[in-house]
Amino acid sequence: MDYMAGAAALIGLCLSSILTLAILHWMVAHQHARLTVAWLFAAALLVVLQSLEFLYHAAELYQRWPLFLKIIDPLVVLMPLCLYGYIRALLGENLFSHLRTRFLHLSPAIVVALLALPYWSLPAADKVYWMQQVLIEESRWQPLAPFGNVYLAIIASLSLVYWWRQQQQGCRGRKVALQQWIAQLQRVQLIIATSLFARIVFSEISGVYPSVVYALAPGTAYLLYIVLVRAQLPMPKSGPKSGPKNESKAVLATMPSPVAPTPELALANPVAQPVPAADDQQSAFDSLQQALTAGAFRDHHLSLASLAHQCGLSSHQASAAINQCHGNNFYDLLNEHRIHAARQALVESNDTVSAICYAVGFNSKSTFNTAFRRLTGCTPTQYRQQHK
Repeated sequence: MDYMAGAAALIGLCLSSILTLAILHWMVAHQHARLTVAWLFAAALLVVLQSLEFLYHAAELYQRWPLFLKIIDPLVVLMPLCLYGYIRALLGENLFSHLRTRFLHLSPAIVVALLALPYWSLPAADKVYWMQQVLIEESRWQPLAPFGNVYLAIIASLSLVYWWRQQQQGCRGRKVALQQWIAQLQRVQLIIATSLFARIVFSEISGVYPSVVYALAPGTAYLLYIVLVRAQLPMPKSGPKSGPKNESKAVLATMPSPVAPTPELALANPVAQPVPAADDQQSAFDSLQQALTAGAFRDHHLSLASLAHQCGLSSHQASAAINQCHGNNFYDLLNEHRIHAARQALVESNDTVSAICYAVGFNSKSTFNTAFRRLTGCTPTQYRQQHK
């Protein structure tokens, strides 16, 4: 658990929620700059959704409601577009005025959604399984849906493309204040792209996958600096004039960050729990092992929380005991018991591979085959042929 990243996510949720409400109020209360505020509102809402996903993972709610796993990925991909749309709206342009350009700008999100369809259609236990695997190492991810560096590369590339497009279009002939403000927003896009690409290169070279919240920290820090200290919010070129000047200052204080941290961020429980002693952890692990050996692993919906409850432990105690005494996570331990039972059944019975797969607790044959090959080095059919 990364407590610093968890605190950042919680603060981000609070600030983005206040920001969203402030922008919504401004859009409803005033008739000017509706398009401009709409892009701001969209960006703030995406930050809220991403922050909620962080808390969703931190509280391990994906085990109870796996339906929401990676469900907002196609929306978060639109973050760079929201910032670019805001810039163009300041210059009096509507990106969605033509159907063709609308489809072009939305196409990355559509592609991500189409790639994620196979993952969304997986059984709930398989979704949780793959999410647990990437918490150990991102390279274990096998579904087609973009994840880790691939997902970050999409967002970074879009940020770079929109930065380049705005550089080409420019804002010549506009007021100096507007030019300066757009230049600052452009630097934010460039910092986001650079920091994400730096994280990708570092992780590919070193094999270490640092939390994206740290890769995005430079962009966030710069954005806060220009908004809170230096920025002067310009009015769009066209449209009726706004109300009192202090209204624009109030909006300035609530401008959103376009930074889009990825769903891999691990969020900690803010309430610290005591770490059990070594003897206590061994005792807890023995209880978990006994429950699994007794057949708990055959439950298709078995989770760390439910197994811990059976043994009179908290999820935190069970996870710590497994990590300390087994060296891996809950799903690795669970799969070992399931594959052990499957190996026995393959040798001692004439049941089909599919029947054995479901009998030992797996929800899909593809997941069973993957886990079996990883632990034995061969497929279930090959194992049966070798030992019959």
